[in-house]
Amino acid sequence: EWVSPVVADYNIPGTIYAGFQNVVKSTDAGYTWSALNPMPSHPINDNELCALAVANSNSNVIYAGRRIRFELGANSTMYRTTDGGSSWTDITSNLPDTLYYTSLDVSQTDANTAYVTLSGFEAGEKIYKTTNGGTTWTNVSFNLPNIPVNCIKTVPGSNKKMIATDLGVYMLDEGASLWVSQSAGLPNVITTDLDFNVVLDKIYVSTFGRGIWETGLSSMVGINEVKPTEIGIELFPSVNDGSFTIQFTNTALAAEVLNLEIVDITGRLVHQSKLTGKTSYQQTLGLPSGMYFARINGEKINGVKSFIVK
Repeated sequence: EWVSPVVADYNIPGTIYAGFQNVVKSTDAGYTWSALNPMPSHPINDNELCALAVANSNSNVIYAGRRIRFELGANSTMYRTTDGGSSWTDITSNLPDTLYYTSLDVSQTDANTAYVTLSGFEAGEKIYKTTNGGTTWTNVSFNLPNIPVNCIKTVPGSNKKMIATDLGVYMLDEGASLWVSQSAGLPNVITTDLDFNVVLDKIYVSTFGRGIWETGLSSMVGINEVKPTEIGIELFPSVNDGSFTIQFTNTALAAEVLNLEIVDITGRLVHQSKLTGKTSYQQTLGLPSGMYFARINGEKINGVKSFIVK
């Protein structure tokens, strides 16, 4: 393909997948590659792969989309494997197969839930969602304008979806049916890709011809509406072995029911619990080494503290 899809498996450092005519895999950061078993052969032509995604909750689940080839009369097809590429199933189902699949995104916690975006200028045919592994797909284009959608990704630490389109970026809250434009400050050009850096609190947007742009992740999605120091939250030690203390210096917080969420650097939710009735909480979590974010929120407060498990 003109731009071949390449994705990483964040569960297994160094493991990368790339899409060509079929999917190839590297387990050593790209030094060597091996082919997964081929997908079912198309009756006309095995078109190039144009979209690829690995499920963060299950590394054996991979989604892959083939592009349409109008000149060959070969339609788009979507495939899924649940055994790491030993076998593939055609899950095109009720997806439009005369449009180009531009990207795939799999739920952080459910390997059966995935989104696919589409190019082209077919009104109302922009984004589809499956909750059953591709057995059926639901159109979630909602109010989007009739422009190509080039990328979709889950915003780290949330259930929000963000998309890059030919006319800026949009965001959708989980369970909502209204895509909201978040393009203020961007040039009026095609946006092609999205990426997130939770550590630096950044969202990056690439464009066609106007470079790469950034904005604050927390300010965009409300992860850190109030600084923890302002509401009296402490987390110590900041470098630990998975055991740490969360303490409220503002004793009024003990009367409020608070939600604690621990998020890793990929944005995956790894722990969730309630905090209520005390000013100090000891947490002992079996977390692998890495950087994490403790998000504490309630009815009127929302704060984030980072820590490192050594």
